[in-house]
Amino acid sequence: MSDEEDFTDFDPDDDDCNCGAVDQPSPASDPETEATLRKSFSSVKESVAQNSDEKLSFCSEETVSSSCFSEAAVQQLGLGQNSSCSGSSTTNGVEENASDYCVGGYHPIQLGDLLSHRYVVLKKLGWGHFSIVWLCFDTQSEIYCAVKVCKSAEHFAGTACDEITLLKQVSKYESHALRSHLVSLTDKFFTSGPNGTHHCLVFEVLGQNLLCLIQRSNYRGIPNYNVRQIARQVLEGLAYLHGQCQIIHTDLKPENVLLEADDLNVRSKAAEAANTYLEAHTRQPPTRKPHCRTSPTGDSPANPLPAAMPPGREEEARCSDAKLTKTAKKRLRGHIKRTTSFFETHRRLLRRRAVEDLIQLASRSLLSPSTAGMGVTGMLPFMPFNFDGLTILEEYDIFHLERFGHLEKDTDAAAYAMKSFLLDCESFDSSEPVDLRSVKKNNRLKAGNHHYAAADAVDAADAMERSLAKGSKMLKLLYKNPVAFMRIVQEKVLEADRAAELDQPKVAPVTNRKWKNGSARQKGGKQGKHRLSETKVNANVNVRDSNIVARRDPALFPCKLSVKLADMGNACWFDHHYTDDIQTREYRAVEVILGAGYNEKADIWSAACMFWELATGNYLFEPGKATDSTTSDEMHVASIIETCGPIPQYLIDRGVYSSEIFQPDGQLLHITHLKKRNLVSDLIHDYKWGTNAACDFVSFLKPMLNPDPRRRMSATKALNDSWLITEDRFQGGKDVPLPKPSKIPRLLKTG
Repeated sequence: MSDEEDFTDFDPDDDDCNCGAVDQPSPASDPETEATLRKSFSSVKESVAQNSDEKLSFCSEETVSSSCFSEAAVQQLGLGQNSSCSGSSTTNGVEENASDYCVGGYHPIQLGDLLSHRYVVLKKLGWGHFSIVWLCFDTQSEIYCAVKVCKSAEHFAGTACDEITLLKQVSKYESHALRSHLVSLTDKFFTSGPNGTHHCLVFEVLGQNLLCLIQRSNYRGIPNYNVRQIARQVLEGLAYLHGQCQIIHTDLKPENVLLEADDLNVRSKAAEAANTYLEAHTRQPPTRKPHCRTSPTGDSPANPLPAAMPPGREEEARCSDAKLTKTAKKRLRGHIKRTTSFFETHRRLLRRRAVEDLIQLASRSLLSPSTAGMGVTGMLPFMPFNFDGLTILEEYDIFHLERFGHLEKDTDAAAYAMKSFLLDCESFDSSEPVDLRSVKKNNRLKAGNHHYAAADAVDAADAMERSLAKGSKMLKLLYKNPVAFMRIVQEKVLEADRAAELDQPKVAPVTNRKWKNGSARQKGGKQGKHRLSETKVNANVNVRDSNIVARRDPALFPCKLSVKLADMGNACWFDHHYTDDIQTREYRAVEVILGAGYNEKADIWSAACMFWELATGNYLFEPGKATDSTTSDEMHVASIIETCGPIPQYLIDRGVYSSEIFQPDGQLLHITHLKKRNLVSDLIHDYKWGTNAACDFVSFLKPMLNPDPRRRMSATKALNDSWLITEDRFQGGKDVPLPKPSKIPRLLKTG
């Protein structure tokens, strides 16, 4: 029997998943470590506050500094959390624990593995306590997707089944106006291996989470224009979840709200995966076994790629090499041939797709000569090019473009901005903070050198013309007619691909066997935006128009963005709670702390806490570490009372844990001195906001922070607040003017 079995045909309206409910604790967090990280940037905040009138220019990769916090702190951050920054194969720089690759634990997966006869593994996106998420390519629907492979232990399997049931409910109303801000489940299946049978959930690809933005902002808060967009979209998602689905998320926090994926970013990861696999394969004999698998059966055997090896498995792999039978070796060789063929074909598709993109840019006068030169020499991250020896420009041509590429910034600003966009398609995956002082220093240096650069502009232009005369015909054509240049490149690429297809050995394709045999005529996955077709380039997945003028980091600059609520693993129904232990500490509602029961209004409390954190970079409530006399819960409740007012008596009477926090007369057990906290004053004095901006933001948050859940505002009503719909009009606060409309036309559609 194959080591992977499909569920019954996936149908969002089907309710046949009857796994028993299990109590599921909220993922563990380490508030002390996170607080240490936030405080480590206090000096940066003070420096920025003293220079608040200075404006930051475009932030390039060279302005991103290494992390300011210790490696030990980084290793603790994110442990046990279902979160990830999509650009890394780890969660916040930390690998999953090797000891979790055991019976009942993680499923060992390698780059190039085939899941459910259709999903080719490309890259690890992140990991959590319950699962690991992998970027995959769906060979049936021809789209990129994220596959969440859960641990195999019984209670993890039950949790996965509960999540599937909840996600089915979310998928019932696809046409609803507010549905778009919740993650979509597109498929589900089982996979079996040495550690048991694992539930696998297939989702659309998403980008980095909001914690990455907070970290990269040096815990100063992201622009208010971006906070408003996120707040509106989160509340729209909650309004749909609460109103239509009758579901409570129960674990709303920055780690569980993700940006939509960027198409160029996803394609860059795919190109990296193809190069990694093919380079590793050419260096190793095909009979090596990378990790132990007790029964290497099915269509997804192990492959020899140490780069994707689960932590601590290398020694076990070496010990098991000699144990392969002839049948296993034959199966392994077949798998490697099929996977190699897939990646070779996929890499050619990526190249053709990138050439189409550059042709469209050239037709809009947005392709600079240096950008085209980088494309045809394999230096654009999403555009693998010279892997088959195809040469377009001669060595002197490349030297010329490198020498005079900087002149494009003055001669063609739009094309230069596009070049920055294309080069930086992966630069914002990092959660590393940006050294704002270095940014400002670089800006001052550039301003000081402007006069000198202008004086030399004429001489540089003359030198470029003399150098161009020595270049090849292709180089001269590139300057004269970029569209014609790229058309010739396209012809050469197609010719090289046809030759490669003729020379490529015939192997069985990486595809869904059941589909091929006609035994499973099920509907394909959703046609998402990250699709690649062998026969046609879909124009709807070209460079995203929303970021076409210049690549802007949403952690630092106002820009259009879109987010989705993710991780329904801790969600529950209105009328059926799996556990009373919900929410991460800093976002935990007062009724949950007291054990007084909860409803959907607990999500609203978490949302308000998250909005404050996005705007300021700091937690709204930071209880601190418990002492010998005072618990963290009591300190947390004290902070809530200081900020939001007294706790309703009926909540105290109903609370299971009230006796550990309150005296019989309603006073706190150990904390006697409370100081009223004014959030408006905090914003004005600590974060240098303008008065109007601070008042409006706090007026927006306060109804969502009512200690009485019965009077706390719902998501639907919060969406009507003027703070979300008004245009920025404040001076001296955190608000910024709305970005001007794009001056660069929309890309032409092809096909």
